[in-house]
Amino acid sequence: MKRLLLCALLVLPLLAQARVEPREGEEPLMPEPKITIVEDKERDATLQIHQVNGEVYGIRVIPRVGVPYNLVDIKGEGQFIRDAADRILVPEWVLKRF
Repeated sequence: MKRLLLCALLVLPLLAQARVEPREGEEPLMPEPKITIVEDKERDATLQIHQVNGEVYGIRVIPRVGVPYNLVDIKGEGQFIRDAADRILVPEWVLKRF
């Protein structure tokens, strides 16, 4: 029991140094998504374009008349399908491999 307590006390300072945020000059593990809002006058709607690292993974279409819907690129191939869910789906394609 004393050995377990001693090991826990030795590891505790290492856990206090663990960081979630990247240090200065390091890139974050998960890049921040970027949302661009565009007024589409042809469709009479507002488009919210969701991007990560410059890759568009979803578009939220909010028409002036009617129900909002999402266009989602599930496989990352540039082919968008309509999804009537309340939120944008998380893309299934790989952003970064380790």
